[in-house]
Amino acid sequence: MSSKARSCLQSLQPLAITRRSLDEWPKADSDKVGEWPNPTTPGASKAGGRPSSARPGEGLRLDHSSLRSQGRKDQIAFFDKECSKVLCGDAVAKNRDILRKNGITHVLNCVGFVCPEYFKSDLVYRTLWLQDSPTEDITSILYDVFDYFEDVREQGGRVFVHCCQGVSRSTSLVIAYLMWREGQSFDDTFQFVKAARGIANPNMGFACQLLQCQKRVHAIPLSPNSVLRMYRMAPHSQYAPLHLVPKMLNDPSPAALDSRGAFIVHVLLSIYVWVGMKCDPVMEKDAKAAAFQVVRYEKVQGHIKVVREGLEPQEFWDAFSSTLPNSDTNTKISKDQIDSASKSNPGSRIIESYDADFELVYKAITGGVWPSMEKLTTFARKDLDSNSVLIFVTSNAIRREAVKMVYVWVGGEIESSKSVNAVDWQQVTGDFLHRKGLSDALPIKVFKEHETENLLELLNFS
Repeated sequence: MSSKARSCLQSLQPLAITRRSLDEWPKADSDKVGEWPNPTTPGASKAGGRPSSARPGEGLRLDHSSLRSQGRKDQIAFFDKECSKVLCGDAVAKNRDILRKNGITHVLNCVGFVCPEYFKSDLVYRTLWLQDSPTEDITSILYDVFDYFEDVREQGGRVFVHCCQGVSRSTSLVIAYLMWREGQSFDDTFQFVKAARGIANPNMGFACQLLQCQKRVHAIPLSPNSVLRMYRMAPHSQYAPLHLVPKMLNDPSPAALDSRGAFIVHVLLSIYVWVGMKCDPVMEKDAKAAAFQVVRYEKVQGHIKVVREGLEPQEFWDAFSSTLPNSDTNTKISKDQIDSASKSNPGSRIIESYDADFELVYKAITGGVWPSMEKLTTFARKDLDSNSVLIFVTSNAIRREAVKMVYVWVGGEIESSKSVNAVDWQQVTGDFLHRKGLSDALPIKVFKEHETENLLELLNFS
């Protein structure tokens, strides 16, 4: 993902928000195979199950009578192999002919733990790991998604967005992007997407997050009454521990800072990137990139200022008392709280609730965490990707024995990445084999990318 700062687009005008009843939204997991409630627009009238008006927030004037007559499962089946512009489910994601016919050059896969990157030798993939649950955090990854879509636009490409059925996860990301890009309200954008794909319906949690997104991307420049926003960099998913995203804190205060991490503090006319003494450079770099995203997509006015633990200027601490925190208490942080935090010994700040995230990041940086694994039923030389590690478990035909051999191929990009010299590939592969129920005592031989020919020669005998 590109971390470059972008120039802001034309300012967007603030738009009104209309809250929706919880009963009007489908349940979690609605975009998985099985029973699925009749799709309704957020503001649709419940009379007869048909929308009564095409005005924003009051329903749609779309003829879906043919869909309603097919039943719930038939609705999914009807759209299952339909490529709704650039939005669909897994059935189309695995159909190369349909993707080629629609001019697809890039793919955003929202369900990496379910759907593999089917055509990664031909298309450019970006994979996320989203659960279709109201508690899933999509807010923290929206600006990464916007960056990806903008990169594709600049390259003159066309992106295909998919989840399992193209109902909730993928449609939510497309709605969010169009809200920002086209300067439209949630209601209007939802209607537009649903007109293209009749089964589109974000789950309740996603809808609430999209309404909050509307307030952030359509807000006028921050006013003196604006609240304090604070984010900490953390993995979005255990499946991609080095995809670090800014997670908004419910109770922002100096007491939430941790010496192991990087934080973004957003106040009136200023945005600070606070870097702890024990923060890894990978996290610091991503925090700076995330700050640029906030500037671009929320039209923040003012400079990004990097402050390091133990060297904070007084204006940084004063910023916490100048605005209200973004919390339910709506109470200003006291001077005593700020003084106490500012006098903490540098390097000693630890928040126990962050421990699991930091452990996940550190293991990933040192090669101790395996990313997602995709099983290859067939193998060709084109599958050797410089950004991948491949494990081959095979019989030892050279010695005509039933004993299996394990070959590990490490791509050049992986080999040259940070801290890779500290990775014991023998040990890591043994751990992987154990988790897969195979003997971790099998013979293991590691090949680097420049040794590819040696590996291929052995595989020809296997």
